[in-house]
Amino acid sequence: MDLQTGVRIYQFVRDRLDDQRQEQHPHGHEAYTDAWRKAHDLDKDYASAVYSGDQEEAERILRELTEMADEWGSHPDYPRPDHTSTRN
Repeated sequence: MDLQTGVRIYQFVRDRLDDQRQEQHPHGHEAYTDAWRKAHDLDKDYASAVYSGDQEEAERILRELTEMADEWGSHPDYPRPDHTSTRN
């Protein structure tokens, strides 16, 4: 597992959430906050799993983070999977 893979997807999700917040605030602020926290927690958990060498957990977390990113799959900055960087 590669830390940059998770960071890249997390940063993409965070940026799209920021876009939504700007579009929807104040009506969407609570939903934005919940999604932001989830993405942030997943990023921290992914890093912990990578550092501890728990590849199965890292892959599970990365899938969940990628599912969040998939909402913006047509966005030009969408982080396309780089399968070579997800394996040691």
